[in-house]
Amino acid sequence: MRVRIVYCVPCGYLPQAMDLARELLSRYGQRLNKNFSVTLDTADGGVFEVYIDDERIFSRHEERRFPKAEEIVSHIEKRIN
Repeated sequence: MRVRIVYCVPCGYLPQAMDLARELLSRYGQRLNKNFSVTLDTADGGVFEVYIDDERIFSRHEERRFPKAEEIVSHIEKRIN
């Protein structure tokens, strides 16, 4: 499973991206080992999106907020089970 977090650099969204990545890696990194990765990709224009295996599961523009870690965890758990 590949999680990709795309975040806006000029907007200063790196802390939110790092926090989410840290949370996901601490929950799943050891459990899923080589079958799990989290990458951070830079963007601009206010972007903060989360993808799982190339499927967008969260967009800050659509939701008008940042994701809660539990929302992303819920998507991951559905794919694991």
